[in-house]
Amino acid sequence: KPFWHPFKLAIATAPVLAASGEVFVTQPVVQIQDATDRPVVTDDTTAITLAIDSGQGTLGGTTTARASKGVARFTDLTLTGSSTEKYVLKASAAIHNANAAEIETAELRLSDLSVLSVSAPRVAEGDTGETTQLVFKVTLSPASNSEVRVNYADAQTGTATSGTDYTAIEGDTGIFAAGETEKDITVMIT
Repeated sequence: KPFWHPFKLAIATAPVLAASGEVFVTQPVVQIQDATDRPVVTDDTTAITLAIDSGQGTLGGTTTARASKGVARFTDLTLTGSSTEKYVLKASAAIHNANAAEIETAELRLSDLSVLSVSAPRVAEGDTGETTQLVFKVTLSPASNSEVRVNYADAQTGTATSGTDYTAIEGDTGIFAAGETEKDITVMIT
């Protein structure tokens, strides 16, 4: 059979949080499945809604996504709350299977909110022709159970001139492996 009757929802991709109120680093993906955990790939109409089922926080962004081939992809969710609180994210859909039983909901316990912080290092500018390293320490606290990707680039603000006073960072991604809490970003001061 190419498809089966909808029976339940499953979190196919778990979200990874950024700081409170920031867009999730990894957005959740919810899949419609049959009773034997097979995806229902013919569903292109079901609206799936995510909500906080427990925990004192606010889920922001677009909390309802329409399924395409049995999968709902969320793109801009945020969670505003405390780093000491545990949250349960609940997916639900207003559809019924062939037996008129309501679709089950899938719950996911989110890890503690991880907060990114960046140090504000200072270094004296060297003499002409001399190069000095300016090291920004990026800290993720608490550590995440999943990989966290952080995009960063040169904001080109302030009085320093890119190319003259420092070597610009054109855009890169820092990757925190599961359990990792510190990364260094080095800027060359010229």
